[in-house]
Amino acid sequence: MKRLLGSPGFVTIIGGIVIAVVAVAGYLVAFRPMEHKLGYCAIMPDAVGLYVGNHVTMLGMPVGTVTSVEPQGDGVRVEFDVKAGHPLRGQVSATTVSDTLVADRDLAVLGEPGGTAWKRDTCITQTFTPKSITESLSAFSRLASELDTHGAPGISDSVAAFQKATAGTGPAINALIKDLGTALRAPDAAIGHIGALIDALGQLSASISTNWADIKTALVNAGAGIAFVNEIWQKVVQLVDSLLVDLPMFNDISRKYGREILRGLDDLAPYLRLLSADVGTLQQVVDMIPALVGAFQRAIDPRTGQVKLTYAPPKVTLPQENAEQICATVNAVLPGRCRSVANGLGDVDLAALVFAPVGAR
Repeated sequence: MKRLLGSPGFVTIIGGIVIAVVAVAGYLVAFRPMEHKLGYCAIMPDAVGLYVGNHVTMLGMPVGTVTSVEPQGDGVRVEFDVKAGHPLRGQVSATTVSDTLVADRDLAVLGEPGGTAWKRDTCITQTFTPKSITESLSAFSRLASELDTHGAPGISDSVAAFQKATAGTGPAINALIKDLGTALRAPDAAIGHIGALIDALGQLSASISTNWADIKTALVNAGAGIAFVNEIWQKVVQLVDSLLVDLPMFNDISRKYGREILRGLDDLAPYLRLLSADVGTLQQVVDMIPALVGAFQRAIDPRTGQVKLTYAPPKVTLPQENAEQICATVNAVLPGRCRSVANGLGDVDLAALVFAPVGAR
């Protein structure tokens, strides 16, 4: 075994086997011969530039290869394979496309996503091929000949008329073409904006769908809310109309008497603080108003208009027998000063009794 493993022949055989396995694996990965494919056919007007092995594309992406190109009647029958993951659906059309005028062409097929599967035993008949340069120049030559016959103005006359009509517009057209070129340099920008707009619209639609129950409730109940707002607004309008009358009146009062009113409020502030110091509630203030009014009425003499002070002596309750004794004593000193002793109350003018001995009246 040691002699076998160390022999040059054995190493050569193992190396060859490894190279063959790598080659087969590379072929399988690159060409995928075992991948399942779907076969289709198309009747083309011509097959200029289209050969076996050319790509079959969908929206610019290779999805298969051309397997056969054979004449059939007035056209060409082109058979091709497409990867099983890209079957043709709906109304299918086909055309030949090329990146340049001289390169080989690819077969481009276009279907309808979501449509019914195309029957593979039916060839595609809605096909188109681009015209060659020779055909295009020949068609243009025939058109020029037809325009320059039967007494009609020739091409040269038409070109001269067009040149005369467009004289002086060259700079504007040049600027327009430059702006168009600038916009075409970055076509993905506009596509990106459109994509972002579609994404935002999708999020908005999803949000509306999620919260549609709340939105429906709000819309159904919006009538009562709008009616309430309308009613409130009418009252606001009435209030504003009243302010149009009241504000000029307040303005006149403030202009004429504003200074005096402010001075009066400044003078009243200390008294309000003094009054609030001994008043606990608003009810006490209301209870004090009649007493204050009565005090002011008694402080002014209605006949002379002078300030006067009225003193009301206190009343004292005594036992009945003591009241009669005190009343008799007072009448002995100052006859007529004690007028009643009923129910233990003595009606005595104490001020006159106290101040009379010193000459008061």
